[in-house]
Amino acid sequence: MLKTVRENQIVDDGPDVAERPTRRPLAATTARAVLQIVLMVAVLAGAYLVMERLIAAAPERTARPRPEVSVPVEAMTAQVRDQRPRVEVFGEVTAARAIDIRPPVSGEIVEINPALSAGNRVEQGELLFAIDPFDVEVALAEARANLAQTEATVAEIEARLVSEQAQLESAREQLALARSDLERAEQLRANGTLTAKQVEDRTLVVSQRQQAVSQRVNNLAIEEARLDQQRAVLARQELGVRRAERNLGDSAVRAPFAGVIRSSTVETGRIVAASDVAVAMYDDSALEVRFTLTDAQYGRIATDADPLIGRQVSLTWTVGNVDYDYTARVERIGADIAADRGGVDVFARIAGSEAPVQIRPGAFVAVSVPDRLYENAVRLPETALYDAGTMYVIEDGRLARRDVEIVAFDGNDVIVGAGLGDGERVLTTRLSNVEDGLRVTIPGRDATATDDPVQDG
Repeated sequence: MLKTVRENQIVDDGPDVAERPTRRPLAATTARAVLQIVLMVAVLAGAYLVMERLIAAAPERTARPRPEVSVPVEAMTAQVRDQRPRVEVFGEVTAARAIDIRPPVSGEIVEINPALSAGNRVEQGELLFAIDPFDVEVALAEARANLAQTEATVAEIEARLVSEQAQLESAREQLALARSDLERAEQLRANGTLTAKQVEDRTLVVSQRQQAVSQRVNNLAIEEARLDQQRAVLARQELGVRRAERNLGDSAVRAPFAGVIRSSTVETGRIVAASDVAVAMYDDSALEVRFTLTDAQYGRIATDADPLIGRQVSLTWTVGNVDYDYTARVERIGADIAADRGGVDVFARIAGSEAPVQIRPGAFVAVSVPDRLYENAVRLPETALYDAGTMYVIEDGRLARRDVEIVAFDGNDVIVGAGLGDGERVLTTRLSNVEDGLRVTIPGRDATATDDPVQDG
C-alpha cells in the first residue's frame, strides 16, 4: 500500500496500480451504440430511396382486357292466361249418415246376425237381431179380441138404432091418425053428434101418441150417442191392433240402410229395453270430409265468380306409406265460425272410388281445394322470384329487372298478376350476384311456363 502525504494529510491511494483491473469508460460505450443505430437508419433510408427510384424508373405495364363471362342459366317463357291455384289443407273424414238403433220393443234377444260385429257391413233390410215375440203376440191377440168385442157392440147399437127409427116412424104415423080422428071428432061435436067426453078421449089419445113420438126421438138420440162412443172405442181398438201388429214386426230389428256396423251391445239372452242403444252403424256410401278454411282463404274464394258450394276437391289418404286419391264435392258450409280452429268449416261429400282401400270415418286426409280464378296471370316456379316482387327477364342475352305483382302462391309455384309480358323469358335459376345487364346463356331449349289447369267443380 502507498500512502501519500498531501498538505500534511496522509491519503490512502488504494491498491497498487499493478493490482487495479482494466475498465472501459462509460461514455465511450454509449457513443458507440448511438453510432451503430444511426448507421442502420441511414442504410435503411438509403435502400428505400434506391427502391423508390428503381420503381419510378421502371416502364409502366398495361393490364390485359378481362373477357366478359356469360353465366349459364335456366329460363321459362311466360304465358299470360287464366290461373287457378289450389289451397292445400287437411281434413277429417266423417259419416254424413249415422244412426243409433234402439229396439222398438222390450224383451229377450233370441237371435243375432252372425255379421253383427264392429267393422262388418250389412245390407238394407238385413236382420240384425230378433226379440222374443211372445209378449207382443199376446198383446196382439188381446187387441184383436177387444176390437171384435167393440165391433159387436157397434153392430148391436146400430141394430137398435134401426129398430128405434122404425118405431119412431110408426109412432109418428099413429100420431097423425090420432090427430085426424080428433079433428073429425071436433067437427062432429060441433054438429052435436059426439059428446064432449068422446072428444076429450080422442084428445088424450093424441097426447099419448105425441109423448110416444118424443120418447122414440129421445131413445134414438141416446142410441146415436152410444154409437158414436163405441165407434170412437172401435177406432182406438183398431189403432191398438195396428200397434200390436207393428210391434210384432219390430221384434225382428233390421238394418234401415246398407252400411257398416260401428258398435253392438246385443247378446243372446240379454234383456233389452226400448231406450237402450243396441247397434250403432253408418252409411259408408255417404261419407264426407270436413276441413277448415282460414278467414283469408274463405274470404278470397267467396269473392270468386264460381261459388264454393259445388266445387270439386281432391283428397289424398296416406296408408302404409301409400297414397290413395279420392274426389269430393263441396255440399255445405258450417253455420258458425270455428273459433277453436280459426276459420270456417266446409263439408264435401266423398264420391265413389275404385281405390283398393275403403276410406273410413276418422281418416286424416290432405285436401286440395281450387282457389279463386286469376285472369291474365302467369305461373312460374318460386325460384324465379327475387325479393318480395322482383324478377328478371332475359333480353338480348342479358338480364333485365322487372317489378311484378304477386297475387298468390301455389305449392312451389308463384302466380304473377302484373309486370310480365306474354312470351318473355323469365330467369328461374337462383344467382347470388344477379344484376341488371348480366350476360347469361340458356343451354339447350328453354322450358315454357304453363299453368296447371284445375277441373272446376
